[in-house]
Amino acid sequence: MIVAGMGIDTTFSWRSAVRSLRAAFLTLSLGATLACAEDHRATFDDPAKPVTVAAGSEFDVALKSNQSTGYQWVLMDSAALGPLRFVSKGYALPREYRDNNGAGGTERWTFRAPTAGEGVVSLAYKRPWETVPPIDSARFRVTVR
Repeated sequence: MIVAGMGIDTTFSWRSAVRSLRAAFLTLSLGATLACAEDHRATFDDPAKPVTVAAGSEFDVALKSNQSTGYQWVLMDSAALGPLRFVSKGYALPREYRDNNGAGGTERWTFRAPTAGEGVVSLAYKRPWETVPPIDSARFRVTVR
């Protein structure tokens, strides 16, 4: 419809509206997919299994921990990391245990693998201020391709 004397076309086109909605949906979907891909990292929790990651990626090592006891996982040999770079570590309690004093959780260590090579993530479960041997340890052998 053209408004008389104004030359403005106010014709509604379903086809144009559907195209616009489709383009908006695809843009949002692609953005969400990319955001999820950036947030998703491989997580390894069994030191007995070999770890293989792609060069340029990040990955997590997740181990059970109970920081209310003073124990935590400590990196034992940074030289053995080889091409791996430490990024961060964090501790989380499962939601259902957050109100329980003394409940255990999971320590998550994040590493970056910028180049190909091999490394070992060697962690010890101990109280950092004590000089006694750790009560547990974990060695993750990592191959970066």
